[in-house]
Amino acid sequence: MPTRQNLELGRIRPLRLFVIILILLFSIEVLVMLVLPYLLPISGTKLVEALVDAFLLTGVLAPLLWYLIVKPLQKLAATRQRLLAFALSAQEDERGRIARDLHDSLGQALTGLMIGLRTIEGSSQEEAVQLQARELRRIGSDMHDEVRRLARGLRPAVLDDLGLVPALERYVADLGAAHQIAAKFERDCQEGIKLPADVQTAVYRIVQEAATNAVRHGKSHHVQVKLSCSPAEVTIAICDDGVGFSVSKALRSGQDNCPFGLLSIHERASLLGGEAAITSRPGQGTQVKASFPLQRTVANHG
Repeated sequence: MPTRQNLELGRIRPLRLFVIILILLFSIEVLVMLVLPYLLPISGTKLVEALVDAFLLTGVLAPLLWYLIVKPLQKLAATRQRLLAFALSAQEDERGRIARDLHDSLGQALTGLMIGLRTIEGSSQEEAVQLQARELRRIGSDMHDEVRRLARGLRPAVLDDLGLVPALERYVADLGAAHQIAAKFERDCQEGIKLPADVQTAVYRIVQEAATNAVRHGKSHHVQVKLSCSPAEVTIAICDDGVGFSVSKALRSGQDNCPFGLLSIHERASLLGGEAAITSRPGQGTQVKASFPLQRTVANHG
């Protein structure tokens, strides 16, 4: 997973930095030219001369700064975006491979073990052996369910086979059952809308990140997930009634594990041309909302 430092690199805006540097140069030159007459008396209007000199200096340095600062930063940002997208794609592929291995190898081995224990339980005449085989079969069944849960968490097969809506329905239901909370899923999607695969993955991961942390860190008792789809965009909103937190303070913190995965949520949305907004206050729960433009995403795929 990309580190916090790599994610924070995306906050650099080359054009904004370029404008700030030009404004600073202009302001410094104006101040110098206004102060200079007091040190070295000269004729003429001080303010006009200062402004003309500042404009000339800024105009001369602007192209140089553009090619020395803005262009390299733009290339660096574009390269970073490609590498981050590749890293997330590779991560999803690896998760899918591990999930398949868990399901196919370990899951089948546990199934065979439980079948063997059932055979022992049915064929043995000793009650102690039957009780022990039954208890071991119960433990094996619990392990099998845990393996399936881990496999779904890594890469749910229903997301690839049936799509985003069934995957979210199952995830929210499993979340409520596992943590004994009121978890609710709602959808408001028009018929016939087909979401790109990377949008489905991004939405699912955002829900997974926000909902899991709402229970784990926010200590929520109610979690609501709402999916809205239209031909223009898809929007996902996750609301909880947890303890909440200060978003600005979390973003300024120097911790590597940023609370609620703020950077990860924003990064997944921005990679696909979308936006993410996180609203929270201490004691007032948290709302995570992300939207993805479908037309732009389809055009990028094309």
